[in-house]
Amino acid sequence: MNSETFIYITLITTSGALNALLFVYALSDKTRSQAMRAFAGVTATAALYCFGAALQLASTTLAAIKVWISVAYLGMAFSPVFLLILVSRYTGVDKWLSRKITGLLFVIPAITCFLVATNDLHHLFYKSLYLRTDAPSPMADIIIGPWYIIHGAYTFGSMFLGACLLVGQWRTASRAYRKQIFTLFLGTMLPIIASFLYLMGVIPYNMDPVPFILIFTTSLYVWAIRTTDLFQVVPIARGYVFESMRDGVLVLDLSGRLVDYNPAARRMIPPLAPERIGEPLEAVWSGKAGLETLPPEADQQVNAEQVWRTRWLQEGAEERHYEVRSLPVRVKNDRRVGRMLMLIDVTEHVRYEEKLLRLASYDGLTGIYNRAHFMEEAGRLLAEAEKAGSGLSMVLFDVDHFKIINDRLGHSAGDQALVHLVDVCRSQLREGEILGRYGGEEFVLCLPGMELAEASRRTEQIRAAIANSAMPLPTAEKPLQLTASFGVAEADGAAGFELEPLLQAADQALYRAKAAGRNTVCCSTGTE
Repeated sequence: MNSETFIYITLITTSGALNALLFVYALSDKTRSQAMRAFAGVTATAALYCFGAALQLASTTLAAIKVWISVAYLGMAFSPVFLLILVSRYTGVDKWLSRKITGLLFVIPAITCFLVATNDLHHLFYKSLYLRTDAPSPMADIIIGPWYIIHGAYTFGSMFLGACLLVGQWRTASRAYRKQIFTLFLGTMLPIIASFLYLMGVIPYNMDPVPFILIFTTSLYVWAIRTTDLFQVVPIARGYVFESMRDGVLVLDLSGRLVDYNPAARRMIPPLAPERIGEPLEAVWSGKAGLETLPPEADQQVNAEQVWRTRWLQEGAEERHYEVRSLPVRVKNDRRVGRMLMLIDVTEHVRYEEKLLRLASYDGLTGIYNRAHFMEEAGRLLAEAEKAGSGLSMVLFDVDHFKIINDRLGHSAGDQALVHLVDVCRSQLREGEILGRYGGEEFVLCLPGMELAEASRRTEQIRAAIANSAMPLPTAEKPLQLTASFGVAEADGAAGFELEPLLQAADQALYRAKAAGRNTVCCSTGTE
């Protein structure tokens, strides 16, 4: 054995040892992910390939060479399949890898190993295997058989498909994962190139260069594991999930600068664009058409999850509501390197909440406050008036002869009459005044800041507006003339600043307005 052959054997033995160590590392991994199991297969078969090739070169007889070629093919035949499975798992495009398909992938390698081991019986793999006479040490040469061609095509096809999968993921992967993709790509392409050169006959003494190339690919794997946590997670599969999420995700560094975002976030926040990467979040979050509120600045230093609501006010589009979840982003040793904002579209939920609130607070027919909500708001205004020492008046009124309208024209016309009356009243309201439906055809009006005399004048304006606004009816020959009777009470005297006595005083004044002939305003004297 000359020195060059000895050095080559030493190098490929070292490659086998490195792959064996990586195999042990893969078996000891606690995540037991499918990608890591495939990596264990790649390293185990690569180690077997290297050791078999080294022992083949160290052999001095043709019989021994044949034995170690059979051992080398146990690794060589199966390694491309494990590499294809690894790339498929890593890139997240492994839906096609059912148990049945996975089993079928190993059929041709198994046949190859069997035919290599039994080649002397049929010569389907090698037509001839003989010792070279021009080599510096005993080396075998071959004349290929038909199955050798099938095995070669299958090997090249598996590895080329894996390389194509990695190229397809390169453009969509974030920068953080491109080192890993490039590592796997080199680990796939370098053996393909070496095998091609071997088949072209440009390698001295026709020695197999692939075990030697595995030194470099194995070193790449070691480097990637140490520097990028290769295979601790399946980052491209995770990236695929990141890209396909319906919720928007923004990734920020510790300074609040935008690091990454997914397509859902781009749809939610149109100002997002690749050129905005590296800019402060405020640059894309706020503006003329943007989210209503910024995340709390203090959250940039908070480790726990925080949740708040915001809404999108983009011009020319409907308003959208989002629940924003802020979570810290951590790496090894629980070190915090940034935060992630997750935008969850809760527009339909918010609208449902608003609908429930409206049903609980507003009258379904007229759209004004219902009795319960009016009493709540009026009580609040009354307490504020008492605290400030200002006036407040309450007005009760109802539609005159409403029963006749229902009996003669029907309940539909009666409903239209109530809506018409409310519309007229709304047109007369000033800021701070509230209107509610007290019950049936009876309504209540709260006039904060008004004493009795001013409230009486305001109520008279409303009464006149109703009387002068006829309501057209499609089924009637002439418009319907509506009138209403009003009772006004002030929050002082006998009523004080209690809501119920104040309403009772207004009700008594309303009773007198009806007794006086209706379509009039009567004020409480404070002595009833």
